[in-house]
Amino acid sequence: MIEEYALFFPGDSTGEDEFAENLAAGNIIIDPDKIIGLLQNALQGEAIVEVQLEDLTRIFFCRVLDRQPELEEKDVDGIIMMVEPEYTPADYLQEKKCIIITPLEPSIGNFLICMVNRVLIRVLSDRCAFELACRFTKKIRVRGMPVLECSFPIVVRKIKDARPYRAEIPQDMELFGQVERRGKRKGFASCLIDISAEGLLMVNPQGKHNDLKEEEKISMEIYWPQGQTLTIHARIVHISQLRDKKGIQYCFGVKFDLSTRAIAREVEQLVASVQRTRLRKLSDLDFYSA
Repeated sequence: MIEEYALFFPGDSTGEDEFAENLAAGNIIIDPDKIIGLLQNALQGEAIVEVQLEDLTRIFFCRVLDRQPELEEKDVDGIIMMVEPEYTPADYLQEKKCIIITPLEPSIGNFLICMVNRVLIRVLSDRCAFELACRFTKKIRVRGMPVLECSFPIVVRKIKDARPYRAEIPQDMELFGQVERRGKRKGFASCLIDISAEGLLMVNPQGKHNDLKEEEKISMEIYWPQGQTLTIHARIVHISQLRDKKGIQYCFGVKFDLSTRAIAREVEQLVASVQRTRLRKLSDLDFYSA
């Protein structure tokens, strides 16, 4: 096991004593049942996970999938209908043989994964990340959908204080927020630039005439597509200028006040929605032609 860990995480110290200490501290996980728990959480939450292929610096994205059995034929009053068979969701993980993931985005990853030996699947959770060490097995289909099969994780490394992934807002997603300020300071509406589970970056419509202050507390109404809204309190953590192709873009970053788990879950759903929209736009190559 130490040799496998050293292969997937060559930068870590892998002496027997260090390995045993990290195992006892929960920084290394080899218990299959604990690994199944991580995978079930990612699957049931439809979490978007990061994928790293060997030493490539480019990060790819996917979701963990269930291995649903094929629909069964059933005679209903002389009419043959396709029905859902009885099965327990995510039950295939109990076999500890493989995991099923969606095709990678950007889709060039579906070509590259066939050429590498090591696949790291990174699941973000509560200020830490779990890196699952796998090997790509083959391309298969589940109910006609092309998917990827990887080996069941050999070992998992826990990384504390992992930075949450920031999902860039697609230009045509029409995601914007209404900011309300305290006292007599005037509120405003503006577009979001990116968002994570902890905060967001937003265009500052005041530009160089800015009167926003770091640590200023605000409340926000974020408007999703299809009429959904999210109300949340936040504080401004920085006011910045970014240079893009059009020149200087004035912006500010906020950190959410996640006062309840329900609010945190709403934010996570919004981040996942943004990322799914972005990944669909990145899907410019056919899965099998990649």
